Amino acid sequence: MEVFHLSACPDALWVLDSQGRVSIRTLSPSCPSGLSWTLLDLSQLGSVRLVSVSCGRQNVWAVDGRGNVYFRVGTQPLNPSMMLPAWIQIDPPAQPIGVQLVSVQTSPNDRLLWALDNRGSVLVRTGLGDEMPVGTDWEAVPGLLVSQLVLSCRTVLVRCPNGDVARRYGVSDRNPAGDYWKKIPGSTNWLTVTPDDELWAVTLIGGLSRRLTKLLPQTLGRPSPSGPSLSGDDDEWELI
Repeated sequence: MEVFHLSACPDALWVLDSQGRVSIRTLSPSCPSGLSWTLLDLSQLGSVRLVSVSCGRQNVWAVDGRGNVYFRVGTQPLNPSMMLPAWIQIDPPAQPIGVQLVSVQTSPNDRLLWALDNRGSVLVRTGLGDEMPVGTDWEAVPGLLVSQLVLSCRTVLVRCPNGDVARRYGVSDRNPAGDYWKKIPGSTNWLTVTPDDELWAVTLIGGLSRRLTKLLPQTLGRPSPSGPSLSGDDDEWELI
């Protein structure tokens, strides 16, 4: 079957095919490409067809063809002698008739969860934490129409329908929706980002490019001989 979607985490690669089936490839430091595929038993979901999956370090999120959201603990297929892990259905956001979620993205550390609907609107799951891994509510994030979401451990990057790329600033555990969007120069056909914010993209002509940035650390105390220190309000500088 045609591969429809990929999602990778440190110890597994999840593949969603065009029929909604999920195959898992177990990874390890000694064998980073894995050895074999295991078809995940989705019988608990009945006739549901998944259209999006996203793996964090411990948890997996999914969306089906009707916009319903599911949560699962564990990125590995279980031994047949063990109990099948339960998928927990999560209430989707309240939206107008005909509007539904089409994809979901979790951060590599399970601290953030963002989603897209079929209009290109962006939503974030609030209330995520160690004691509440499924979160508590959904919040709309205005400002952009989006075709793709990617998450690092600290922030969110998006690709717009025209290929523009933007980053969400101010994202934190206390403020999961962040504060504002900032455009990144360039135009792309696809994005991915590492847990440490290294951004990679497929260019409009099919090339592979990597975004090079350097954050200048905040300097406290007296100005250095080479120039003034960064103020407390400007803790993040980008070298162009």
